Amino acid sequence: MKSSYGIAGNGRASTHLQAYFRLLKIPYKLWHRHCGGAPEAALVGCSTVFILISDGAIARFIAANPFLKGKKLIHFSGSLHIRGAFAMHPFMPLAAGTLTLANYRRLPFALEPGIKLRGLVPEFSNPVFTVNKNDKKLYHALCALGANLPVMLWQKALLDLHGKFGIPRAQVQRYFRAALENFRRDPARALTGPICRGDKRTVTADIKALDGAYAGVYSAFAKIYENN
Repeated sequence: MKSSYGIAGNGRASTHLQAYFRLLKIPYKLWHRHCGGAPEAALVGCSTVFILISDGAIARFIAANPFLKGKKLIHFSGSLHIRGAFAMHPFMPLAAGTLTLANYRRLPFALEPGIKLRGLVPEFSNPVFTVNKNDKKLYHALCALGANLPVMLWQKALLDLHGKFGIPRAQVQRYFRAALENFRRDPARALTGPICRGDKRTVTADIKALDGAYAGVYSAFAKIYENN
């Protein structure tokens, strides 16, 4: 029997899944808390339901909606193992804008061992890899560390380099792209500047020039490099 899909939630993950479904011409039904009506009224006829809400609310949502029993339930959390629901974590930072069909098809999904993507969504042929349930919290922490912390630092540097020094935003962003390109070409030797060359005097001066929290971040990064 062909699956019929429902989506609970209307955040960023839901927006991307809806866009992917539309590009593949897969019909779906949508429910979210601001649309009015109960989840059952919108999703009762769906054989597969994606529960794309905050991690802490997924298990409560399943328990509070008995009509979900017997349906295939899927969530996108990278850190949780929830009994009765399949984890299907998109291994890509999902920004506000939607992607092309080609980019959605290249998006990898992290599954638990023994789970097949086509068993969850037969229409998808994305690349997959597996993460054991006991390793999921570390896996997700590394995803957040690698994808989000650099963005927070770039936001700070962009704001001040542009706002305080008048450097055009495009030039600041080009500077960041060069750092990312260095990492792409040679991750082990991509680091530049005073931390890399062991210039402790300049590192100390940099830390003193920064404000509170960012001085602490810089100092922590310098210590990590020194200890490695």
